Amino acid sequence: MSSANDYKSHFNAVAAFVLGELRSDEQAAITYSAESSYFMRFNNAKVRQAGTVEQSDVFIKLYRGAKTWGFAVGLCGKAADDENRLAEALGLARATLSQLPDDAYQVVPAATDQSDASFDGTLLAEADIPATVLSPAEGLDFAGLYSQGCICRGAANSAGARHWFATHTFVVDYSAWLPNGKGVKSSYAGRDWLDAEYAAKLKLTRDALANLTKPETALKPGAYRAFVTADALNEVVTFFSWDGFGERGIQQGDSAYLAIREGRESFSPQFTLSQDFSLGVEPAFNMAGEIAPSLLTVIDRGKLVNTIVSSRTAKQYQVQSNAAEEHEGMRSVAIASGSLNQAEALAKLGTGIYVSNFHYLNWSDPANARITGMTRFACLWVENGKIVGPIKDMRWDESL
Repeated sequence: MSSANDYKSHFNAVAAFVLGELRSDEQAAITYSAESSYFMRFNNAKVRQAGTVEQSDVFIKLYRGAKTWGFAVGLCGKAADDENRLAEALGLARATLSQLPDDAYQVVPAATDQSDASFDGTLLAEADIPATVLSPAEGLDFAGLYSQGCICRGAANSAGARHWFATHTFVVDYSAWLPNGKGVKSSYAGRDWLDAEYAAKLKLTRDALANLTKPETALKPGAYRAFVTADALNEVVTFFSWDGFGERGIQQGDSAYLAIREGRESFSPQFTLSQDFSLGVEPAFNMAGEIAPSLLTVIDRGKLVNTIVSSRTAKQYQVQSNAAEEHEGMRSVAIASGSLNQAEALAKLGTGIYVSNFHYLNWSDPANARITGMTRFACLWVENGKIVGPIKDMRWDESL
């Protein structure tokens, strides 16, 4: 399989070729993506499909005068073939540019910074993956996907910026099921595989399955105290980008968090949300070759302190950019931890719903930051700090 260094050399060659092909009246921003990954699909704790993926592609944004056009090109890693594909795509892009209207908020690449960040990991040997992942789940109706490998990103532009990012990660995304149709959904991910952490995760899964054999409780409509696990909270993170904290969405009234910007609402004072690129899961640079702050706090103890701002939005609304991508979604999301230990959650909850995971989330009333979803996957009724049993699947609606 290809290494991060192989892909880095490939990126540099591709960037050099594209920049060398530019005409005197053209500028460009280049974004490179590549991966070398192993994957294994499984059910009933047995391998059903396994293989590897090696792929790379590039997205180029071409600027000429006041016109802008972006296009993607799949790459094969063979220099002559890649150069032919890139040259052909550039020719088509030039023809397209001549037909386009002027781009009123065009921001020509100006960043000149350079960076190189690599995050190594302790991944499993491929030969050991089936036994290491599946043996601890023996006896379970255990289904899901395991993947691991190297993810690479690069960015370059005609102003001189050049960035490289590589990380080695793994993820087990799984569910475990009972004959009665009830199940537990969870995941284990990171850069360094630890058998003890994985075993602890599966113990929680087995404990949850045992609770699902108890009689089901049907709850009446109403408001209930709830404890939301990290797995469940992860499902909500999407809603910080979708109609979220992008400055353009707020300016245009599309954001679900306009009331927070205007000071009419706030999150809990215990809630702090940031972009933290030190985690090593995403690069800090964007497609234009601009570098975002290593840490950008968006919500500080319930209050909005920063939005996600691209250079395009900065030009349109005369605000300061923080090197966001044009879609202004959050990247490398980090939620500050609280003081409650997971082992104390039931006692602290007292009586209410223990939410292990959410299912099928959607906005119900974006203007009031309300989302709706279903409880599923080991959501439990708790009384006086003790698990009574699973609750019947139900729809809920709540404001973030």
